[in-house]
Amino acid sequence: ERDIETGDSVVVKTVRGFVEMSADVTGDIMEGYVYAPVGGGGPQGTESWKRANINALTDLKQLDPVSGFPVYKTLLCQVKKKRRQRTIVVQDPSLGCVG
Repeated sequence: ERDIETGDSVVVKTVRGFVEMSADVTGDIMEGYVYAPVGGGGPQGTESWKRANINALTDLKQLDPVSGFPVYKTLLCQVKKKRRQRTIVVQDPSLGCVG
């Protein structure tokens, strides 16, 4: 339905923001659910690791009614395949810019 395959770059978005991750499509996760490992987003590592902090999307105001602890494991999100950025190079200086 979303045309996402293993290895695709995806954007996981909530009301708090978004993170970019690499998709791993598997039959081990129920359709309609997303699993995202904890741990990305630290200052060290590759650029993709730095952008993948799923905890940035959690809502610290949503608390478990029994423990009072923030609900880190469950949140509504939207997952979309990341669009490739395209570069346009203008070759005709009469159009206003070159490069």
